[in-house]
Amino acid sequence: MEAIHAEIINLVMAVLVALAGLVTKQVVNYLNQKGIVAKLEGNKELVKIVVKAVEQTYNHLEGREKLNMAKIEIVKLMSEKKIKISEKEIDLLIEAVVKEMNDSLKEIK
Repeated sequence: MEAIHAEIINLVMAVLVALAGLVTKQVVNYLNQKGIVAKLEGNKELVKIVVKAVEQTYNHLEGREKLNMAKIEIVKLMSEKKIKISEKEIDLLIEAVVKEMNDSLKEIK
């Protein structure tokens, strides 16, 4: 009896994993169709440019000060390009870019 329960649980888990994969695929396709992924990637590239520039230009500043300077510069750049972006989105993109930079530095060492 326990073997049957285990098999049923395995079957249910396999179906759930398959459904999760299908849902994920559909969500990604939807986002691609709407251009949201391309917009996010474009915003991320702009944030990456600003973060690298702040890192290079304001290397005498500490972490929190650099973060604030990066936010100011990102807001200016986005305003110039007439791109709407929320503060939360800026925070998330900065964190993603900084993580990528740190990961690449770890790989070099």
